Amino acid sequence: MKIAGYLKTSLIEWPGKICSVIFTPGCNFRCPFCHNRDLVLGQGVSQIPEKQILADLKRREKWIDAVAITGGEPTLQAGLLKFLKLLKSLKLLTMIQTNGTKPGVIEQLVISKLVDYFCLDLKGDLQNYEKFCNIKYHIPEEFPGGNISNVKSSMELIIRGGVEYEFRTTVVPGLHNLENLEKLAVQINEVFENCKLKISESLISPLKAAQIENSRWFLQQFSPLNTLDRRYLKVKPYSKEEMEAFQKQLQKIIPQTLLRGV
Repeated sequence: MKIAGYLKTSLIEWPGKICSVIFTPGCNFRCPFCHNRDLVLGQGVSQIPEKQILADLKRREKWIDAVAITGGEPTLQAGLLKFLKLLKSLKLLTMIQTNGTKPGVIEQLVISKLVDYFCLDLKGDLQNYEKFCNIKYHIPEEFPGGNISNVKSSMELIIRGGVEYEFRTTVVPGLHNLENLEKLAVQINEVFENCKLKISESLISPLKAAQIENSRWFLQQFSPLNTLDRRYLKVKPYSKEEMEAFQKQLQKIIPQTLLRGV
C-alpha cells in the first residue's frame, strides 16, 4: 500500500484511544476546501515503506491502541486489505476515513471484519454533490447511478456493518448553509430509516438497530489551511455561535448531530 505520511501519536483522531495515523496519497475528489492539498495532488510527497511503519508500530504496540488510515482516499489503494490484515496481526484497532465512493471495497472491509471504526465524510447535500467535491457527475433524479449512488451504498453498508461509525461534514462558508445542511440531514435520515426497515425485516440483532438509533453526524469546523483551492485560504470559518445554531436546527432531524473543532 502507498503511504505518504505517518503521525506516530494522536489523541484526537479517535477519542479515547491513543492512535497512530497513516496518510495515503491520491483522491478521486477535488474538494476546494480540502486541507490535504499535497496528498490529493501527490505533489512533494514521498512514499514511506510499509515495513518501516509496521516495525515502528510493533515497537510501540504497548503504548498505542489503534491505527487510523486516511488520505487522500484510502479505498483507492490496491493493498489496503492486505495492510489492514498486517495491522490486525499486531492486535491493533483500525479506523478508515473515506469518502464512500468505493462501496465494493467498503463491503470487503465489512465482511472481513478488518475495520473497527468507519468515518464517512459526506461533502454536502446529495443533489448538489459536484458543488462540494468539484468533480462533475451526471446525477439523475433520486441518485440511481454514479458516485452519488456509491456514496449512499457505502452509507448503508457501514450502518448495517455492526461496527462503530460516524458521518461527518466539514461546514464551509460560501458552500454550506442551513438550507443545504437540512437537505443533507433529511437524506441521511432517509438512509437511517431504510436501514432500520431492512434490519427489522431480516431480524438482525437488536445491537445493530441500537447503533442506527444512536448514529452520529459531526459538523466539523472548516480550517483555512493548505487548501486545495487557494482562494479558500481567505475564507473565514463560521463562528462558534453560528455552528451551534446549525446544530440546534439539525438536531430536530438527526438528534445525534454533534460539533467538532469548534
